[in-house]
Amino acid sequence: MRSSPVLRNSNFSRPLNVATGNIICNCCTSDRRREEEEEDKHRDRISDLPDDILHLILSFLPLKSVAQTSVLARRWSHIWSSYPIIDFYEIFTGDEVHHQIKAMIIETVLAGCREKFDIKVSRVESAPNSRNLGKQECLGLPRVEKLELDLSVREKRDDLAQCKLKCHSLRSLEYKHSGCGSSWLGFPSSYIVGSFFRTLHSLSLNHIYFLDSALGLELFSGSSFSSLEKLKIEKCGGISDLKISCPNLKDLEVWFPLMDFDSLDISGMKLEDLTVVMCNDGNWFNIFAPNLQSFYWDSGALTGKCSIQSFPTLKDLYIGWSHDVGKSTTIYNNGIALLSSSSQVEYLDIFYDFLQTLSEIYFEFGGLPFSFMKLKNLLIDIELGKQQFPGVACLLKSSPVVHELTIYFDVDEGKHEYWNNSLLDDANCSEEQYWETQAQYMSPFLSHLEAVDIDVGERETIPECAVSFAKFLLKYGKSLKRFIISNDNGPRNSLNDIIRLLEKSPRASYYVQFLTFCDGKRVEYKC
Repeated sequence: MRSSPVLRNSNFSRPLNVATGNIICNCCTSDRRREEEEEDKHRDRISDLPDDILHLILSFLPLKSVAQTSVLARRWSHIWSSYPIIDFYEIFTGDEVHHQIKAMIIETVLAGCREKFDIKVSRVESAPNSRNLGKQECLGLPRVEKLELDLSVREKRDDLAQCKLKCHSLRSLEYKHSGCGSSWLGFPSSYIVGSFFRTLHSLSLNHIYFLDSALGLELFSGSSFSSLEKLKIEKCGGISDLKISCPNLKDLEVWFPLMDFDSLDISGMKLEDLTVVMCNDGNWFNIFAPNLQSFYWDSGALTGKCSIQSFPTLKDLYIGWSHDVGKSTTIYNNGIALLSSSSQVEYLDIFYDFLQTLSEIYFEFGGLPFSFMKLKNLLIDIELGKQQFPGVACLLKSSPVVHELTIYFDVDEGKHEYWNNSLLDDANCSEEQYWETQAQYMSPFLSHLEAVDIDVGERETIPECAVSFAKFLLKYGKSLKRFIISNDNGPRNSLNDIIRLLEKSPRASYYVQFLTFCDGKRVEYKC
């Protein structure tokens, strides 16, 4: 009996069996691919993203929506429990939510995140009578790093501050009051030592009124803030004598206190950046910061005792004050002391009426008793007039190595009329005549100056005093390479006309490049 060709083990049957197997395999592969494609259509790809990316997505949603994602799936329950930002402010705005309900919401949310959440921001607005709002429930969190509290507490009590400040893992705290008036914040002396303040690296107080005025002399010290590196005190009141001596402080800002200081005492070996902005003149100031890098001073003229130590490492100085108290030897001496302590700066910005003080120093003493030997960039941002030009001369005379000079000539016509000096006014001295008399005293400055930028602000025309000063710099500036005339809203044709006039003026350097910038767009125009 002959066997079947298909069943027979021969060279002809093998290819047929292999082909059949391939067909079957291909069919299975196609089925699996279709199943995978079908699964991909229904696959939750967003849930497969890493937690950090999902947290970033959730950061664009309000807190209510973030909480609602916990019901989507088990995976999202984990995302909610590890969300690093909790902001209660949005659900507490308005009066429709009773303060007891607010407290219950905070307690419920924070109780669930005690071991799961890494809270970095928590913003709470407290109702006037909500003594229990956000007490121990929000303070025992071991992993809170950054806390922001927006307070609206108008009562004079100190329990609010004590109950909220017990997060020993806290690194950054911001107390602020964004509403009208000031918020009451109590810091009793007995609570300071040994509190959580020792762990803080950053502290910001905004619109806070201190209950205990004596705290100004002991609160901001090493015993309370041993680790503090950044401190900002803005529009706070209740302290008449403020002393700041935190040993690790690097960045300090004091802005617009709500009441006049009798004294301000700042000291810190590690302090690098200091900003002081005050409306009052003050009675006594002391600043000791030998490693200061940047110093911004804006206040009334220093009419009281001033003790400012030298800043040998200072790089940038911004200085201005309002000069409306008349002539005073104390003001002159304090102004000289403030500049003398900063004589090593490389960048100097003079603004407001400090130039008027320099003018009076120039008339009284003949100039500053020192020079800025490292100053490369000088900016004068002020309403210039005749009575302040001697202050400019005083400053330029003491700045022998300046390379770049920027002056904002936003001229006050009233100030421009008189020199405020009997000799110059009686002689009817013009700006050009005055600058000619100063050329020999400013010779080192004029020999090193390389770039000038004269900005006339929003004026449509260039003031004559700016033109005369520009001609003076061109006539004696031996190293000038770039000369810029700019304004914000004036017509460009007026700038071009001035440039053409300056090009025809006598020049000590014939390699000057003239440029104009206008319309606030800083569009370069080359003549």
